[in-house]
Amino acid sequence: MRSPDQIADLDHIERIERELLDTFEKNLSDRNATYAFLYLCGVARRTLAQSRAFKACVLDKNGLVALAILRLQLDTVLRLYALHWVSDPQTFAKEVFEGKQIDRIKAADWQLMKDKYLIEKLAPKNPWILDVYRNTSGLIHFSDRHIRASIRAKHDTGHNYEILIGPTNPLHEYKDFDELIAAFFHATAMIQVAIEYWFENIERRNGPQ
Repeated sequence: MRSPDQIADLDHIERIERELLDTFEKNLSDRNATYAFLYLCGVARRTLAQSRAFKACVLDKNGLVALAILRLQLDTVLRLYALHWVSDPQTFAKEVFEGKQIDRIKAADWQLMKDKYLIEKLAPKNPWILDVYRNTSGLIHFSDRHIRASIRAKHDTGHNYEILIGPTNPLHEYKDFDELIAAFFHATAMIQVAIEYWFENIERRNGPQ
């Protein structure tokens, strides 16, 4: 049975966290706090907060909440890439800063940036996102997924099922989280790549803002 210190993939997530912090450290000095920069700061803050909570859930074998946090991390991915798909990133970031919902803002191609639109933009190069989005969307709001998580089939007794009330499933082992951890790692890595690309290419190309 695998022990917590043998969950090597959590080390990969921590590596991406350090890379994200390093990216900001390299780009913090001598700059004006533009709306796009503040947008990226908000993305990074949320990313790292969710990453810490996700790791804690895995170590606690709390799969139900770990899945919900994966969905939140994917939400961060979608809305970060939205910054790359608008015609005026500064105006877009300013509108979000002032409270406008992203799904009510249009991309450069005049399409509203609903989840469906954002997913379809990312899916060609990241096909795994489709399944992860579908499989985790029912975990943000209370749904049948939560009801079913409280029911466990019984094959070794005369009963058909038993009720499971508690924060974790006692049958879960750390190896059961491998696929979940891999998906969270990829989502977090996409955030780091997009932010690094922004600093090294878009800002460099457009000059000081």
